[in-house]
Amino acid sequence: MKPAAAMAACVLLAACATAGAPPPVIATQGYLPASEVAPVADRIANLRAPFEETVQPVEPGTDRWWLAIAHAELRPPEAAQHFDCALGTRLAARPRPALTRLMARLLADANALTREAATRHGRSARPIVRNPGLEPCQRVTPAMRDSPSYPAAGAIAGTLYGEAFAALAPDRAEQVRRIGREIGASRLVCRMNSAPDVYAGEQGGRELFPRIAASNEFRADFDAARAEVAAARAEGLSNPSCAAERRALGLRPDAG
Repeated sequence: MKPAAAMAACVLLAACATAGAPPPVIATQGYLPASEVAPVADRIANLRAPFEETVQPVEPGTDRWWLAIAHAELRPPEAAQHFDCALGTRLAARPRPALTRLMARLLADANALTREAATRHGRSARPIVRNPGLEPCQRVTPAMRDSPSYPAAGAIAGTLYGEAFAALAPDRAEQVRRIGREIGASRLVCRMNSAPDVYAGEQGGRELFPRIAASNEFRADFDAARAEVAAARAEGLSNPSCAAERRALGLRPDAG
């Protein structure tokens, strides 16, 4: 492993496993009823990507590969740390219960959309199933290996998170949306989803978020989470993984 990749591995993975952090939160219910999710699922069920799928030129052991491993954790509170560098803070420094609740319910909505769209689309095999020689970037259970690849649940969740953080911190909207897109791209790097899977997931997340944002329950959580994010940014802390993240994404040192 290259020295830069090794350092990125240590920093990026450690940043997602803060000592003493509470276990990831899994919400069983999102913000939307099935009747609100179904129309979006219908629209993305057979969405055609506006580009040809290409082989992802990211090899195991590279900086971007290690970032994709970190991005595989989509459950809060750990998943909130993916946005630390874009926000210039360290969200895991202390509990942020409203933000954790908001992200957990967004993830539940993402999973609901994934199930609905996959049912309408029909079964699609993951890249690691179509090509058994591909190395995934994460541990893959039999259930995960056999689950449909279309649409990419990680791309839906990353897009929902990016849109939520853009609303929570409008002055960093461009930066946090970029991270949301990179979370989706990481599913491509990991060989868990194809380019059309990721494209459909991104489009589904963009269509779903306005529906979520209009719900009264979301607004209540959003107001409390906005105060928590503002407080976190005022603490003056930073995530030690930011240099590794910039290197993995090819960003300038002064990039947010």
